[in-house]
Amino acid sequence: MSVRKFVGELGRIDFPPVEGAEGPPVLATFLVATSVDAVDYVARFRAALSAAIRTANQADFDSETISETLIPEWFAEVTRGSVVVGRDQVASSGSQQYVSRRGEEPWELQDWLFCFDPQLRGWAWWDVTQLSNDAVLLWVDASGEPVFPCEEFRWLAYVCGAKNVEGPFVGSLSEWRQSHQDPAT
Repeated sequence: MSVRKFVGELGRIDFPPVEGAEGPPVLATFLVATSVDAVDYVARFRAALSAAIRTANQADFDSETISETLIPEWFAEVTRGSVVVGRDQVASSGSQQYVSRRGEEPWELQDWLFCFDPQLRGWAWWDVTQLSNDAVLLWVDASGEPVFPCEEFRWLAYVCGAKNVEGPFVGSLSEWRQSHQDPAT
């Protein structure tokens, strides 16, 4: 993926694009059924994603380790040493859902952080829209690709409080505009 796709990505986490914003014509979406209120889910998701991207922006991906200091403790705890059950019930439940639904092991934090290398990452953050009190759509720019590496993104979605994550599905900027009904999310 072109590194320029990441321009403005961090800003879109803190300040979501407005309905009429210009963007990529094709987006990828993930439908997330949440285990917590969607507003709480979005707050957790944005906090963890923001920390990961801020970390990646400062990281030396040629080193053996990446700083973990910005990563929220509730997220880091279930992403260390294959810990599935941690103190944070939402993160623990999400980790367990990931393992159950994906048939994969929990992610190690360092492995997860290295996936944010802009030279390797196949997606750039776009937005989240709320569908109901327990469902959201996560929107990413995957350069129009219907299939792209995104397991680290799926892990993030689950650990932030997903019961289920479906996708990626191909969507369009006009579909994003139509679903963008609550600017508070």
